[in-house]
Amino acid sequence: MDPQDLIALLDDHESWLKDHNSGIRAELTFSDISGFNLNNSNLQSAKIVGALLEGCDICEANLQELDGFGASFMRSDLTDSDLSNSDLRGTKFYRAKLHGTKLVNADLRRGVLLNSAGNTVKIISSDLTEAELDDADMQNINLTGGTLAGASLKNADCRGALLDGCDFEGATLTEVNFENANLKGARLVGADLSGANLKGANLSDSDLQKTNFSGADLTGANLAGANMEGTIGVSNPEIKETPEQVKFRTIKELPQILDDHKLWVKSNGSAGKRCSFQNADLSDMDFSNCILDGANLRGADLSGAVLKKTRLVMADLSGANFSKANLSEARLDGANMRGANMVMTNLAEASLEPLKLMNKEGKPSGRSWPVNLSMANLENALLIRASCIGANMVGINLTGADLKDSDFTDANMTDAKLDGAIQTSTDPTREEE
Repeated sequence: MDPQDLIALLDDHESWLKDHNSGIRAELTFSDISGFNLNNSNLQSAKIVGALLEGCDICEANLQELDGFGASFMRSDLTDSDLSNSDLRGTKFYRAKLHGTKLVNADLRRGVLLNSAGNTVKIISSDLTEAELDDADMQNINLTGGTLAGASLKNADCRGALLDGCDFEGATLTEVNFENANLKGARLVGADLSGANLKGANLSDSDLQKTNFSGADLTGANLAGANMEGTIGVSNPEIKETPEQVKFRTIKELPQILDDHKLWVKSNGSAGKRCSFQNADLSDMDFSNCILDGANLRGADLSGAVLKKTRLVMADLSGANFSKANLSEARLDGANMRGANMVMTNLAEASLEPLKLMNKEGKPSGRSWPVNLSMANLENALLIRASCIGANMVGINLTGADLKDSDFTDANMTDAKLDGAIQTSTDPTREEE
């Protein structure tokens, strides 16, 4: 592609963003635009699957909601750009500059390449080896299994990030904010975490050999099973509870937690306390008929749990594991389930509709908040008579799912996988705008 063609493409994309009936969405799948200057460009919602953008200048660019599966930004400068809510699974950022870059809610998990028969051919991990992420905003990012060896994340904001199984060997993580982040099984050998905030972080089963924790705040961090050999700045860390003990305590405290949350919901937050089970092990537990509207269950393990007729309106369930859970007749209006694992989950007759929003006076604002099921895995799930009106289902995996008599009116199912899905009554497929 020559520069003139690229400029015309960007102009058409700008028109498409303003009005989907005019212009053309930027389609750069497998294109090679390495070395181009894209500073201050607007590529929001563009499609760059497998594209090469190596050595590019892409500073202060709008790259929100980008479809960038398997793309390569190796050695590119993305300083102060915004990649929030983008699909960046399997993306390469080797030695890229991401100073002050926003990656809020971005999906950087491993990417799975399938052949025409739908079989896995290759699994590719997101590569941020030696990338510069100083001051980056990475709140709630999903980088499970990614590679950040030798990377620099000085003063980066990684609150609530899903970083389990990541490789941070030799990384510079000084004063990074890992509060409530999931670093279970991560490799942090020789990493510098001096001055870091690790309050409530899950570091269980992680490899912390020769890691520098000087001045770090480990209040409430889970270090069960971690390899602490040669660790600096932590002398004989006190590990009060094993994961099994934590779960036992959770079960014991659950009735009071649910009562406090119910009061919090009914009082609009003026009384009680919001339920937060981020990254918690809630597997096989019974939440039937409970009120969990607005609860924080991000990254929690709810596999095999029973949530029949449970209210989860506007709850944060992103990255949670609901495999084989029972969510039949549950109310999930406006919930965030981006990237959730819902393999073989029972969602029969569940409500996944947009939530009508109110203004400050408590009157209808005319706006609504749709359910977010983008990038969720609902392989072999049961959705009989489920209502998914207006849901964001971009990139959802519905392989083998039972969709009989479900309502997908106005749902956005761009790039959805429907191989082997049982479909009757309402056709869930729709043309991309």
